[in-house]
Amino acid sequence: MNWDDLHENPRFRPSYPVDSVVRFLITNRAKLNQNGHSRFLDIGTGAGRHLKLAADLGFSAFGIDTSQVGLRHAQARLKEASVRPSLALGSMFSLPFKSGSFQVALSYGVFYYGTASEMKKAIQETRRVLQAGGMAFIVLRTTGDCRFGKGEEIEPNTYKLTITETNEQGTVQHFLSADDITEYFSDFSKVSFEKSETTFANRRFLNSDWLVTAEK
Repeated sequence: MNWDDLHENPRFRPSYPVDSVVRFLITNRAKLNQNGHSRFLDIGTGAGRHLKLAADLGFSAFGIDTSQVGLRHAQARLKEASVRPSLALGSMFSLPFKSGSFQVALSYGVFYYGTASEMKKAIQETRRVLQAGGMAFIVLRTTGDCRFGKGEEIEPNTYKLTITETNEQGTVQHFLSADDITEYFSDFSKVSFEKSETTFANRRFLNSDWLVTAEK
């Protein structure tokens, strides 16, 4: 998938934050942002919808993405809203920040694009940049998702997709069982997770996600 091409399409630049992200930030706001200056990192920020939310809630907002086009749209959107976050071009596999730089990290719908080892590396990088006691909210795909098994199996639970119902044909995606969550986040001090499922195309297909909250 060409992320620059994706972000050129307004359809893939949603304006409103996802409700699960809203709940996570509001539920944990008092704990995570006691001094009103806590640093928030959005990994794979795209056009910046969750950066604006974090800034509105009083966090010092930072965003990183591999797409220059996505960052350009994020900059324009946030400037229009009089929000001034810091934006960086970079990869989830090698975050350009010092260890312990953030109190909060978010990754919504990003880490499952790749292999198992790549997902694990992104999770470890997220942990590295968190402060002790900091929290991450990470959304991953379950093995019950409609995309699971729809393509060339590269390794267990990892497929190069041939699905045509979405725009993800040709992407490599890794899917997790509940037991995998415990393994992949074993270096965190506390982990909890819920499952979120919705259908689309008149209930013919299922989006199935893990909503993972992990504390360093």
